[in-house]
Amino acid sequence: MSRYLGEILFLVFLLTGILTNKHYGFSWDEPQQRATGLVNYDYIFTDSKELNSWVDRDYGVAFELPLIFTEKILQLDVDRDIYPARHLITHILFLFSAYIFFKLVDLIFKNKWLSSLGFILIVTQPLLYGHSFFNSKDLPFLSMFIISLFCIAKAFNQKNYRNFILLGISIGLLINIRLMGIMVPVLALTFMLLDGVLENRIREHLIFAVTLIGVSAITLYITWPFLWENPTRNFMQAIENMSKFRFDKEMLFLGELIKPTKIDWRYIPVWFSISTPIGYLIVGLIGIFILLIQSIKQPFQFISNTPKRNILFALAFFIAPILAIIVLHSVLYDGWRQVYFIYPPFILLGLYGIAQTYSFSRKLGTSITVLVTISIFSTGWFMIKNFPLGHTYFNPIISLRETDYARKHFEVDYWGLSYKTGFEYILENDTSEDITVAVANFPGNLNKKALSYEDNLRVRVTGENEAKYFLTEYRFHAYEYDSNRYENYHVIRTANNTVLQIFKIK
Repeated sequence: MSRYLGEILFLVFLLTGILTNKHYGFSWDEPQQRATGLVNYDYIFTDSKELNSWVDRDYGVAFELPLIFTEKILQLDVDRDIYPARHLITHILFLFSAYIFFKLVDLIFKNKWLSSLGFILIVTQPLLYGHSFFNSKDLPFLSMFIISLFCIAKAFNQKNYRNFILLGISIGLLINIRLMGIMVPVLALTFMLLDGVLENRIREHLIFAVTLIGVSAITLYITWPFLWENPTRNFMQAIENMSKFRFDKEMLFLGELIKPTKIDWRYIPVWFSISTPIGYLIVGLIGIFILLIQSIKQPFQFISNTPKRNILFALAFFIAPILAIIVLHSVLYDGWRQVYFIYPPFILLGLYGIAQTYSFSRKLGTSITVLVTISIFSTGWFMIKNFPLGHTYFNPIISLRETDYARKHFEVDYWGLSYKTGFEYILENDTSEDITVAVANFPGNLNKKALSYEDNLRVRVTGENEAKYFLTEYRFHAYEYDSNRYENYHVIRTANNTVLQIFKIK
């Protein structure tokens, strides 16, 4: 049975995803993401030149275009069908990447039970699991990042043209999805040239390097219509635009509303620490500590082409993006979504820590495994109990504080999926045929479309002066609402934190 553990885990979670997919609401960015895909589709298959003036023309569409192709093939024409289909495809890619992570861990450690633990730690991160349905930006990047890590491990484990061509394809797609993927070939090429020197095979490694660069560039060009007319100029423009990202809304962080350009060095470390399960954090930090000690004592084992180099890659891919953001004062928004890809390397470090502690002391290794197991069950229970709003997870650092501490100090449901849950609650408890609802933000309008055809007929989204109910996820509104105008009707919570408030308007 152990031979098929990865396949079994993948199929179990795939079936779960298929059965639960339609319960998720629609998220804030999805219409714009889909529109970008449609504009690129029209640019390819019609005479449309709208791409040249499209606001997000510099967004890669390696993932968005397949979503549009699927929509066209299945002839989906209403939002309540289109977005669940997008969600399911995004989720399947995430699960496939978790399966590839299983393969990566098995390649490094030759241990399928440790590989299974790696798969589970990927898919039971509540924040990422929730986003794996509705986030077609950051989760596809995370998924492609895992696939690229596996391709790197394979290419360096067995250096041949086939493996470097596959690595080049994965890197081209990765950079297309998010330009931050450029760091992957930089590190890979650095160690490839280092190997050439250490193994006295410089010419052969240079050929591999040229192959990697060439295949990556061709893949990037073919899959990104924005580059077709002027590849060099448009690619440099995309990089420049990324450094001055188009987002200036205020965000709630540590109880203060701040501009994305004004965040300090704590932003990513704090978000990562409060939205990752405690047990997972402890194991990852143990792995980092052990790796740092060992690499200082025996640096050549990690620099030379051995399985341990993959752990050094993991450390680099976890730490370097955080340091780069701090040093460059990068524009960030909505939690740590732009660096979700640092989580798989962190888990890989944690698995290394578990493997090493068993080699030191079986009792210590068993204790850490028990800790992780308890954390997995605790996290899994949260995901089940709070379905489909698991993406609003905060670990006990935050969730054990006073009621609504998270809502008053951090962004919670900034994607707005909870509006669907709010509509469903009203529909279950108000038998009126004409229900008027006002909403605080755009996802409220969007999630009305997520309702069934019959429920859609009963609900009208109107202005507050006409509405009976008012729904808010508190985004851009860190303070309380006026009790003279709004009467509490129902609160949707995860743990002890308000995700969505339903008021009756007086």
